[in-house]
Amino acid sequence: MDGSENSFRALEHAIFLSRKIEGAQTTVTHIIEDPPSVYIYSPKVMEKVREDYKSESAKILERCKDMANKSGINIHTVIIEGDPASKIIGYSEMEKFDIIIIGSRGMGHFKEMILGSISNKVLHHAKCSVMVVR
Repeated sequence: MDGSENSFRALEHAIFLSRKIEGAQTTVTHIIEDPPSVYIYSPKVMEKVREDYKSESAKILERCKDMANKSGINIHTVIIEGDPASKIIGYSEMEKFDIIIIGSRGMGHFKEMILGSISNKVLHHAKCSVMVVR
């Protein structure tokens, strides 16, 4: 969950499936990427940026909880720091997820062109099934 329109559409699909599958447990993860240190020279500034990221993460996950609660679903939320694709894959393996539901695009086109999309990396490297939502 990165707060993008596509990630909220993915959450809607997860909620829908959770309502249909008895005993389903739904976890929403938000990954905080390290800010590019090349632009931040001061440790104080770096810490402030991290705190801002954490605050924004909490707001995004609170919105997720509200959406799920309105549908009668309880979700577990997790904030993880690091590279989004590898953290999503690693956490899904650690928790033995049956499926990952992810939005097709969250970042800008330029960043995606340079780095590749998170959803593409997850789709090709996760050990469980992956549903990519447009």
